[in-house]
Amino acid sequence: MSIFRKKQKGLTLIELMIAIVIGIFISLTVVQYMVTSSRVFKRQGADTNLEQNASFALSYLSQFVRQAGSRDGHGTEVPFYIGDCGDFKPCTSDADGDGGSNANSDRIAVQMFPSSRMDCTGIAASGQIANVFYIDKEDPSSPTNSLFCRGYDVAADEWLAGSEGLALIDGIDQMQVIYGVANDDEQVFSYVAAGNVPSIDGSQLLGWDRVRAVKIALLVSDGFETTTESLSDQSFQLFNASATTYANDRVARKVFSTSVTINSKLP
Repeated sequence: MSIFRKKQKGLTLIELMIAIVIGIFISLTVVQYMVTSSRVFKRQGADTNLEQNASFALSYLSQFVRQAGSRDGHGTEVPFYIGDCGDFKPCTSDADGDGGSNANSDRIAVQMFPSSRMDCTGIAASGQIANVFYIDKEDPSSPTNSLFCRGYDVAADEWLAGSEGLALIDGIDQMQVIYGVANDDEQVFSYVAAGNVPSIDGSQLLGWDRVRAVKIALLVSDGFETTTESLSDQSFQLFNASATTYANDRVARKVFSTSVTINSKLP
């Protein structure tokens, strides 16, 4: 008696279950890879934005600070204007000393006779001016701050006609500045905040005239929450200023700094 065996068609239940498990594992691996790649891409994009903003802001500030005290070949002036200008009292400020325009940021008023005959915003200028750099919000509802500049007419003791605070770069949340003071041998011996620049023979102006270099630190952000950041408190301290804490957000932030020598004061 012959026995005919039917050929097996399809998969057994065990084989099907194994195939499903393998398929799920491969799918999860692919999804995880795509999520990780997307997060890395977004993180790189955020870092690039931060670095570009910081590079432009520091480069722009450095350009003016190098010229501080310049006087078109007729000698030099005190590099920074320390008098009052409008509501900024004083014009060059230490945030921890007077609060500044932004409670956590310094102001710096670069004193010069601009060869371009314009201030930092493009307003016509003649004679001695101070380009005042500070941190503020372009829009009160904006989640981030900006680097502003405005020109002050030192001789007339008033803002340049038509000069309004101009937002130069967005995403600059905080600025701290410290000043390198030189000794009698023209060697910078200490970097101090604006409120700690020493007087010489009782003169504050003589003390500021010994400033030879500046260090600038910026806290830069992109102003948007991103899943590339963990939801936690972020604390930042720039130079000797009080630390600033941002509670429970996912905004990408980073500190950048640079040192600038004042060309008009080189020996």
